[in-house]
Amino acid sequence: MSGTRFSRALIGLLLVLGALAYRHLLFWDPSTPGLPGTGRFFFRVSETAPQILFLLAVPLFYRRRRRIADALRGEPAPLLALPFLVLGVALFLWGHHAGALDLVLASLLVVTLGSALLLSGRRLAGELMLPLLFLAFAIPLPGVITNQLIYPLQISTAIHTGWLLNAIGVTAVRVGNVLHLADGPFRIIETCSGLRSIVVLMTLAVGWLCFFHTRRLPAVLLIVSAPLIAYFVNILRIMILVLNPGSDLASTHSVQGVGIFLLGLLIFYWFDKLLLRIQGGSEAQVGEPGNARPLPGTWNQYGHAIVLALMLASMLGASAWIRQWNPPASPRRPSIDMPSSIDGWKVARKLEPDRPFLGSVAFRSHWYGEYERGGETVSVFVGYDDHLDRGRSLLSPKNAVPGFDWQVEERTPIRLAPHGRLAESVTARSGAARTLSFHWYEGTDPLALEILRACLATDQSTLRRPGGAWVIRLTTDVAQTRDGLERAEARLRGFAELLGSRVVGSPTAKTPRPDGPGRPGS
Repeated sequence: MSGTRFSRALIGLLLVLGALAYRHLLFWDPSTPGLPGTGRFFFRVSETAPQILFLLAVPLFYRRRRRIADALRGEPAPLLALPFLVLGVALFLWGHHAGALDLVLASLLVVTLGSALLLSGRRLAGELMLPLLFLAFAIPLPGVITNQLIYPLQISTAIHTGWLLNAIGVTAVRVGNVLHLADGPFRIIETCSGLRSIVVLMTLAVGWLCFFHTRRLPAVLLIVSAPLIAYFVNILRIMILVLNPGSDLASTHSVQGVGIFLLGLLIFYWFDKLLLRIQGGSEAQVGEPGNARPLPGTWNQYGHAIVLALMLASMLGASAWIRQWNPPASPRRPSIDMPSSIDGWKVARKLEPDRPFLGSVAFRSHWYGEYERGGETVSVFVGYDDHLDRGRSLLSPKNAVPGFDWQVEERTPIRLAPHGRLAESVTARSGAARTLSFHWYEGTDPLALEILRACLATDQSTLRRPGGAWVIRLTTDVAQTRDGLERAEARLRGFAELLGSRVVGSPTAKTPRPDGPGRPGS
């Protein structure tokens, strides 16, 4: 058997076994059934289209085929490959156990990189790095990460859009993530935050670099420029919407999305040309490294390929054998009951949360109402989530305010009695109104650990935490007096101490003893 046929047979065997082991990814839909529509693909931050990226990756790998073939003659690096292969197999097994195909996709990327190191060392791994990074954008962001990014982006977008509008003579007053114009308020909702634009343009930037090879420094500058360009063109899109208030937003979003990304790509192209002029040209095109010589098959390469083939065959068998973890048969929407009366504080009315403002911050159930005593009022919001959906999370800086049109003035960490729980004190203003809020979480870990849990899907497995997660917010008005803030803080601290463990169903809940008859339902 000739060296060329020997190498092609090895590669063909590994590709077939890999495709069979990772076959479930071909039918993976991380969002809604079917491929996403244009509008959702461009604007929903949690939307990904893995099949589209898989198809787009084919010409990227094909474009680099000569360089990849040439890199196959590199020296194997088995010690460097071992941790990648171990991690890849672990992600594969855990992803199937937790029903998390995004971890299976991560496994594919890591195993591919480890296989390249085992067969031909760093040279082959370097050639595959950018196409693998392109495929990594098919992995959706967990809800806990999305929630930490999207609200600051909404605020930042409102700030810069308002600045540009005022610069061209259009009066715009920003309050939180709302622009107050002569024609009325314009809300910067989540689809206007630009997060989706940033993710998509970064994906296209990596694909661009896969197709057109360039030096390392310009490549880094191009990738860094992609989110900045996306942020800029998103602000232009918001300005168009503001200056054309009579347009049908639903019908124009898709057209605007396509137009904005074309503009972003055009700016990206111009920036690439500028870098080429500064650098004095680029390296040879990816597809033109010279004619690749026949690929010899060494005994080392043959032995390593057999090891990879056995590993992939074992993973194929494991994918059919592993049973996905099923959540316990318990209600996903437990009733949240609050006492109708607490030491003279009585429920005055029920409220509804501002759902358009909350956006991706979702709850399985909630209770929102206002308590009143002696002319003073405290509103209470309680939200619950069961940890079972990684695409959603109740952890968000939005929990500090009740909705749109609130400008946060100050955030301060505090300790509340009687359990010494850590909370956040937030003062906010909307027009002439000023409020003070205390909000805290129960059944959650520190943010970094929550992100790790979401990325590894531990709450969708046998490592699931008992119970769910809770957010509790207490809000009261701040009087326009010298001691108004101190009185508001004392009021909330006293109410928090009275509330104690009366949130039925929370981790610290005990049987409440309401002063009045009955309790309002959720």
